Amino acid sequence: MRLSKHFIRSLFTSTAWWLGVATSFLLFFLVSQVVEAKLQAQFEHQVSLAKTAIETRVASYVDVLRGAAALFSTSDNITREQFRSYVRQLELERTFPGITNLNFTRRVYATDKAAFEAAVQHDTSTHPLGYPGFSIRPAGDRQEYHVVTYIEPMETNMVSFGFDVAAAESGHNAVDIGRDSGKLMSSGRLLHISGPFKHVGLSMRLPLYHRGMPLDTVEDRRAAYFGTVGAGFDINKLMEGAINRTHVPHLGFRIFDAGRKDGKLASGTTDPSLLLYDSNDGKTPTGDKPALHQRVPIEVGPRVWEADFQIDKSLIDEGFEVYIPGIVLVLGLLASALLFSINYSQNSARRRAIELAREMTKDLRASQANLAEAQQMASLGSWTLDGASKAMNWSAETFHILGMERFSDAPDFNDFLRRLHDDDRSRVLQGLERCLQNREAFNAEHRIRRRDGPVRWVQTIARPGPADGPSMMRGTIMDITERKQTVEALKRSQELLRELTAHQDRVKEEERRRIAREIHDELGQTLLALRIDVSMLEARTAKGHPRLNQKVRGALNQIDATVKTIRTIINNLRPAVLDLGLTAAIEWQVAEFRRRSGITCDLEMSDEEFDVDDARATTLFRILQESLTNVIRHAKASHVLIELEQHDKQLVMKIRDNGIGIAPGPRKGTNSFGLVGVEERIHALNGRFIIDSAPGCGTTLSIFIPLEPQRERRSEPEQIAG
Repeated sequence: MRLSKHFIRSLFTSTAWWLGVATSFLLFFLVSQVVEAKLQAQFEHQVSLAKTAIETRVASYVDVLRGAAALFSTSDNITREQFRSYVRQLELERTFPGITNLNFTRRVYATDKAAFEAAVQHDTSTHPLGYPGFSIRPAGDRQEYHVVTYIEPMETNMVSFGFDVAAAESGHNAVDIGRDSGKLMSSGRLLHISGPFKHVGLSMRLPLYHRGMPLDTVEDRRAAYFGTVGAGFDINKLMEGAINRTHVPHLGFRIFDAGRKDGKLASGTTDPSLLLYDSNDGKTPTGDKPALHQRVPIEVGPRVWEADFQIDKSLIDEGFEVYIPGIVLVLGLLASALLFSINYSQNSARRRAIELAREMTKDLRASQANLAEAQQMASLGSWTLDGASKAMNWSAETFHILGMERFSDAPDFNDFLRRLHDDDRSRVLQGLERCLQNREAFNAEHRIRRRDGPVRWVQTIARPGPADGPSMMRGTIMDITERKQTVEALKRSQELLRELTAHQDRVKEEERRRIAREIHDELGQTLLALRIDVSMLEARTAKGHPRLNQKVRGALNQIDATVKTIRTIINNLRPAVLDLGLTAAIEWQVAEFRRRSGITCDLEMSDEEFDVDDARATTLFRILQESLTNVIRHAKASHVLIELEQHDKQLVMKIRDNGIGIAPGPRKGTNSFGLVGVEERIHALNGRFIIDSAPGCGTTLSIFIPLEPQRERRSEPEQIAG
């Protein structure tokens, strides 16, 4: 009890307590202002969304009017039937319910008035009786008339049919302004429609000009002008659904017509006669409750509307933010009391600090143990280097990777350098010095020699320390010996697979040669003997047995076709021309390519025979075959150039086409096995090839084959084959 009285007495006499109270009330005031500003910003955001929605809706309706104007730009003589068909396809009542009608007004001079009225009266394109009662209204003589000639839907807008929109001064001015400017124009007044379809209406028009006439100056536009296309808008239907109430559920607004942009605007007006739309049907949306209010202008063609937005604060204050100022005040007072009560816990503060330090030490040791275990599992050590003293700090795994015991003293840079392989020491040392001096990152794979003797592969990564700190470097060292061994094994496997593939190709070529010779020697001789016999039979039956002779001639033709087929099969297996040398084989293949594809093909090579072994001749011939096949299938070329020459103990063959080229990217896809096969054939002969191509620029394939085979590379396939 004594302690409680002392606590309360000290509390109310403490300067820190009263400062805390004052700070709490100050924070309460500041947070209240922030919340109020957030509510205002939220309201302004809702207003911005609503304004954008209204502008988008109005713009979409104006685009309908522009579409109608585009219809008249296609022809100077759009008929009534074409206009009606166009409007019906728009389905205004469903897609644009705010448009009450689309109409076309034609400029009629006084001299043409009678002829114009007669033409409309006898127009039976949409009504079988025409319009016998048609006349320009209001009656009277004027220099020119701007008559509503087409209007759809006609059934609900007959009252406007034949009306002169420029009869009144305001309409005449609007027509003149639109004609001279070429821009959207308005009737200049609101139309308060009464009756069963009571609404506030607005009429807008776009001038129409004859096609092909210049429109650069006012005089040009006046000369080219022949009428307008207009639309009547029902403002209530135009605004219905314009705003997505999901985003602004409680926002109320009214829209007033402030006037023309080029005239004096009635900004801030609340005149009921200028009211276009009221989302609350005349009711005050907020009543006497606190409300947020904003008025924004909206440009609609030549006119300016003003949207007056209002919302009840209680409807927008739906979040937790309303309670934040009170919570801040309560928490501030509680915090002041708690801070004061800390004075009573000073005696236990030291004990708590010691316990906390012990807990942190325990956690730190656990973290170090976890790090050491993780480094051991990943064979990844870490180290630091002091650039000035060259002293280093190694993790336990770094000692293990280098095959060293942990020293009682910190190791230095020389201990690290002694473990580097002699062939890699200079390269690693230069990289680490650049990292330390030039602040360049270092990343290299190299060898080390452990203290116990074995050579291991490691990856060393180093990064410079902070630029504003002492000269130092941090790094890691990872044992990658197993990965290196795996990579080397994979390379050896790939090399062996390539040798096996080359051996398979050689065996395949030998088998093709054997099959081709057997077909030629056995089947060819048999067919030849059969043809001789059938030829003799054909000669003997020519006179005495005409019907039999006809059958014999058919058999003889069939034998000839079979011989040709056999010859084609032999050439496909192994052209006999290969036995005549590489030059003859290539000339034969080029001739076959011209005959089969119809593509022009030029061959440039020496007249002398190339001194190459059969394997190289066959490989070059097969590469040429595959390349020309690719040209036929993919290149879409009209010309091919083949060059074959000898340079510095190697054969160089270049195949150029003027086709569509090859897009950049990986070539070893599912549709490029031809190039892969070419590449493997070339590698089997220790050659190389280059593809120079780009989309639309053709393709050049350059092949370089050494004339002297490397015996050490050929010996491995022979051993494998044995």
